[in-house]
Amino acid sequence: MTKTEVIKFGDFMSGDYKQKRTKKTRKMGKYGITIPAAALPLGASKAFASTGEVEAVPVNVVGDSIRQGIANSFDPLIELMVAISLPIASVMVTGSALMIMIGMSEKGYGWLMKASLGYVLVQMSPLFINVLAGVGEAV
Repeated sequence: MTKTEVIKFGDFMSGDYKQKRTKKTRKMGKYGITIPAAALPLGASKAFASTGEVEAVPVNVVGDSIRQGIANSFDPLIELMVAISLPIASVMVTGSALMIMIGMSEKGYGWLMKASLGYVLVQMSPLFINVLAGVGEAV
């Protein structure tokens, strides 16, 4: 009893039927180039239509996800800084008031100015970071 092998017409015309198919291969493109399925990147099976034409894949998918991950990794640190800025600023304002009371007014006013400016800047730091992230996405 002989076994009959059925060969697709396209495989016969391209000569692919002569190659041993030990691993799964996938035809890509209209020229019949075969690449082992293990060599394809993840999700590549959906990237190629049944006609062999390539679908458009966004270019910055990996870059955007990495950028978003880095931006989100700093969120706990920023929240911590915003949370502790009020107690630190209140201690500095109290200290500057005491310095003004004991006659060191120049140093006291300097501490008061620095504490208030520092508190405002720390409270606005999430806004600054969002603005920088928006500028980075626009570029």
